[in-house]
Amino acid sequence: MFDLIAKYWWTFVVRGLLAIAFGLIALVWPGITLIVLVALFGMYVIIEGVLSVIAAFNNRWVRSWWVLLLEGLAGIAIGGVAFIWPGLTAVVLLVLIAIWAIFTGLLEIGAAIQLRKEIQGEWN
Repeated sequence: MFDLIAKYWWTFVVRGLLAIAFGLIALVWPGITLIVLVALFGMYVIIEGVLSVIAAFNNRWVRSWWVLLLEGLAGIAIGGVAFIWPGLTAVVLLVLIAIWAIFTGLLEIGAAIQLRKEIQGEWN
């Protein structure tokens, strides 16, 4: 496994750069990014919530089925909030995603640098 990771060390750099670019684009061009992001997020959590509720009822024989039910109901509620207050949802999502993307990108590049120090003949 390490040999495979070592062979493709450069993918960490590419993933890191793409993550940083995504985060910076989201911060610089927030208009369309926010509209699409809020809509997709809202749809996703509602659909995931409905599926979780269905799964909970289909697995009522499992002792902790109610946890899945609560998760589903929470997803539906959060999706509703995303559509009722899209501005607030957009700001919170944008900031969290931008921070995550930049942080992940820096970690990926750092991992690639560390990995490159551990391998020999990385360009082969």
